[in-house]
Amino acid sequence: MIKARMLVEGVLQGVGYRAIVKQAARFLGVKGLVRNLDDGRIEIFCEGSKTSLAKFRKLIDIKGKPEDIISINVTKIDYFEEGEKGYCPVWKPYRGFEIDYGIEKLSPFEESSLEDHEFGKLYFSSFRNELKSFREDTNMSFAKMAEKYGDISTELKEFRTGIERFLTQFLKEYSKKRT
Repeated sequence: MIKARMLVEGVLQGVGYRAIVKQAARFLGVKGLVRNLDDGRIEIFCEGSKTSLAKFRKLIDIKGKPEDIISINVTKIDYFEEGEKGYCPVWKPYRGFEIDYGIEKLSPFEESSLEDHEFGKLYFSSFRNELKSFREDTNMSFAKMAEKYGDISTELKEFRTGIERFLTQFLKEYSKKRT
């Protein structure tokens, strides 16, 4: 088992990033802690096999839209394994993988509520992206409809003009025959 410390920079705090880190860790069987730092970075202490830590780092290196202040966007991950300069031991004991909310002791209800809040931010963000995509698709559909409607409208006008000419000619011919 390898122990590592990561310092992650980017748009990360207040957007549900720690929840993604926790899910990625659980998915890969990585143990550890994640917390917000006062300077806006995220600190992660983790342990696992070399392979699982490499996969973990890839999963949490999320590239969003830098101009969107509520889109997760990792700009840099500093990675330090145990024994390397920049590594420091974990700041508190853990079981599994946990989010450290900076509160000494949380009740199970408080911990669950805070974690649900983290996931709520993620759902909101993904819903916002889906809604934007839906709006773009809808606008494209209306544009296609307008284009088709324009073609149909032109064809109907031509058809109407043709019918009017036919009727005018027919009535002329019919009038001549009757007189």
